[in-house]
Amino acid sequence: MLQNRIRCLKKEKGFLPCGMRRWICCVLLAGFSALSAAQEEEVIRAAMYLCGATSEEEIPEGWVNELEGARRVRINDPRLRPGLLLSAYQVAAIQDYRKSAGDIRSFEELALVDGFGRAAVDALRPFLILDTGRAADTSGVQGTVLLRHASLTFGAKARLGWRRLRLGGAWRGQDGGFYGEYTLRRSRLVVGDYKLRYGQGLLLWDGFSMTSLSTVDAFMQRATGLSPVWSFSPQGVRRGGAFEFVSGPWQAVAFAALGGSYGAHGGWLGRWGQLGASVLWQDSHPAVALDALVNHRGLSVAWEGAWKPGALAAKATLRTRLGESADLTAQVRAVPSRFSGKKHGEYALAAGLSWSSGRWVPLQGKSGFGSSVVAHQLSLTADTSLLPVPGEDSRRLQLRLYGTWRSQLSPLWALEVRLTERYRNYEPSRTALRSDLRLGAGPWQSVLRLEGVHCGAWGFLGYLEGGYKGETLSAYLRLTGFSVSDWAARIYCYERDAPGTFSVPAYSGRGMAASAYGGWKHRFPRWFTLKLYLRAAFTWRPGRDFTPALRLQLQLER
Repeated sequence: MLQNRIRCLKKEKGFLPCGMRRWICCVLLAGFSALSAAQEEEVIRAAMYLCGATSEEEIPEGWVNELEGARRVRINDPRLRPGLLLSAYQVAAIQDYRKSAGDIRSFEELALVDGFGRAAVDALRPFLILDTGRAADTSGVQGTVLLRHASLTFGAKARLGWRRLRLGGAWRGQDGGFYGEYTLRRSRLVVGDYKLRYGQGLLLWDGFSMTSLSTVDAFMQRATGLSPVWSFSPQGVRRGGAFEFVSGPWQAVAFAALGGSYGAHGGWLGRWGQLGASVLWQDSHPAVALDALVNHRGLSVAWEGAWKPGALAAKATLRTRLGESADLTAQVRAVPSRFSGKKHGEYALAAGLSWSSGRWVPLQGKSGFGSSVVAHQLSLTADTSLLPVPGEDSRRLQLRLYGTWRSQLSPLWALEVRLTERYRNYEPSRTALRSDLRLGAGPWQSVLRLEGVHCGAWGFLGYLEGGYKGETLSAYLRLTGFSVSDWAARIYCYERDAPGTFSVPAYSGRGMAASAYGGWKHRFPRWFTLKLYLRAAFTWRPGRDFTPALRLQLQLER
């Protein structure tokens, strides 16, 4: 019956199509009944930290999918290795600290370890475990089952894990994927869908990466090594097999994928940095890359050089501390089109500066670690590049400027202002100004956003969102209005959703939208945790079809 009703709505036109009142009631009831669910905020916060984004709209979707399928990391495990959550430098710092001071017993103590700090620990805390690794290991079965129904499409995810073996699969319509992972003390075998991320993104870097250097944290790519993929639509991944071996500071991985690509990577991890070498054979062509990362007394240098037949590419980044509250970074990169396979090459210089005040402001309704934030933060970056198209236009220039100011005005109120400018000599420039005014009191949250864009035409967007996030219940309601006169001035806006879905739609035209989402979860001791998610929304534009959306999701975890 629901499917028939949605088909009827798609055929009807007008200001108030038949049944519109029922859909609006569904939106409002979902927001206040707390049977709906929001995207897990801790995943978004960690993804922003790991990829160096200043807002949800900049996060590559792959980061969210990988974090939702990531294992929690035991900080005090003697077998701790770098990966998705922790860099080689952070792991080495933890190991050195434990040799002299013993196990880390609190997040406050972890924040004092070199390479972390309060901001990093606050972002990663939901994914970290402080108890001793071997004493806490378990051989019991762990798993997740996820069922979803959205836009007349059914999807399912499942994964099971034992102490050494993990299996996972996802299916939705015509898309899907699977993986199997078997781990021994020094080696690991992955079969199915996986990603390889080594160096600084030139050769072995699957999926999306940060292209807008909006913060100093985005200048250096965070190499995550070999990781299986658990996603409805595994784009930009390899499907085949990979074997990893680790012995002390040495690591090596060999891989092969469908389509005829195969290769290897070897590296050395030390207290002050790491070295690596990669070999790739793809489309009957070889490629080689060397990479290095050095960290010493507040100075970090990352470099990668790569070669393909007839083409060389290189990327180098330097970052240094300026006193106790500022960071300065610079980058140079040269990637010809013959190397990247893109229409244009890229030769660029970039620089960035970040500053934070030494004063901390306690948050209303929160206690313990993470209950206070820095009073003021400033970030300024500039990226200028030459983007020649071989044989067509060798003088294409681009300049991107980013400025972000964050201020915790009081324990309740926070303000963030963001100004971006993109100049190109071959198309209209784009200027965007956005402000977010946030109110937070314990589990109660609200935000007012106003954004204006000019790119040959004007675009405006504003929304008001309020919600509640507790231990078992969460609910949010958002009302959005937009007026964008041309597609070139489109505005991207992140929307909360159930885990496994990362939505950043582009708003254009003129109209309004409303959505309600939240969540309910309950733990059955010794059995499993049940999570229910429901998102109801609609978008209306004058003279166009009324567009409703409904997503229902059930998730079981053990």
